[in-house]
Amino acid sequence: MALLLAAYIQAVWTTPSSLATETWEKLDKRLKGMVFQLNVGLKLPLNGGLWASLADLSPKYHYPVYSTTTEDKGYRVVGFGTSFPIRVQRNDKSYFLTNRHVVDSADELIKECERFFAAIRLYAEQTSSERDTSRRCHELMSIVNLATRKDMSPTERTLYQTTVDAIWDTYETYLSVKADPLRILFQKYLAQAGLKPQVAYFLHAPGPVTQPATEAQLYRVARLEGEPDLAILTARIANLIPLEFDHIAPAEGQEVQVIGYPAASDQIDLDSSKYYAPTFNTGRVSRVAPRILQVDAPITTGNSGGPVVSQRGKVIGIVAVRALSARGGELPNFGGAITTQSVEAFAPELFNK
Repeated sequence: MALLLAAYIQAVWTTPSSLATETWEKLDKRLKGMVFQLNVGLKLPLNGGLWASLADLSPKYHYPVYSTTTEDKGYRVVGFGTSFPIRVQRNDKSYFLTNRHVVDSADELIKECERFFAAIRLYAEQTSSERDTSRRCHELMSIVNLATRKDMSPTERTLYQTTVDAIWDTYETYLSVKADPLRILFQKYLAQAGLKPQVAYFLHAPGPVTQPATEAQLYRVARLEGEPDLAILTARIANLIPLEFDHIAPAEGQEVQVIGYPAASDQIDLDSSKYYAPTFNTGRVSRVAPRILQVDAPITTGNSGGPVVSQRGKVIGIVAVRALSARGGELPNFGGAITTQSVEAFAPELFNK
């Protein structure tokens, strides 16, 4: 009887390791090196050894204008967010979670670039008269490249503005979805431009900006209707400690921390350009839904893809959305995080034992 009583007391008063909590100060110190900034880089190579880059907006439509150069200036960062390694049932490489909308940051720029250079090709054909269309295309791109000059004469500025407006008029009249619903003409002139976008994903560990980034590969991204806003990257990083999912169900009122790289932090830290450092924001779970957790911790641009962590130091959600007011302003204390169950359902081969 005494032995049974002792066992009962031990069971009641001993907290299992899976339930153990830590102070936020200790957790922050332990987790600080485990959350990465993710930068999305873009290069836009064209036929003829040219490289395109965003240079201006057209006067009439305020659509993008892309200049060209023969110099490969490397990747331009076009999007950023947060990413973190997660423990999976494989050990071939490291797997990182983030959002689809983070890895897709380059998509709109690529689409606009495709439209612009397809329209240049068609406009060159329309205005070449009896001359070589390729020569006319080269002439048009030389005019477009005036956008990179700060000393345009009035005559050059008029020529430039008239030309870029005419290029976008050509797109709207002949190549837009409305004018070319089957995209036959559009694909024809896009192929002539030979645009082959290159997108890269760079993981930056906390620390000085001088340390090299790790280029990650896209393992899976949500594309089907109804799938959560998720993407999974892979990378090979030595001595990496992944985060774990917390399989204890989150509860309303539970205290949590959101870890990430909000752009707002850079506004108040004058030395932020010298290093990567995650921000820890404390809050509570304000609502639990089947596929999303509502949290009241401050969430803003750059937090996307970051973990929502319990006081056990484990992940209960992945930041995916922030609420907006009727006028489009951020409501920073109304954020949404995708549940870990949704992540496991998205990539069951990584989590099923």
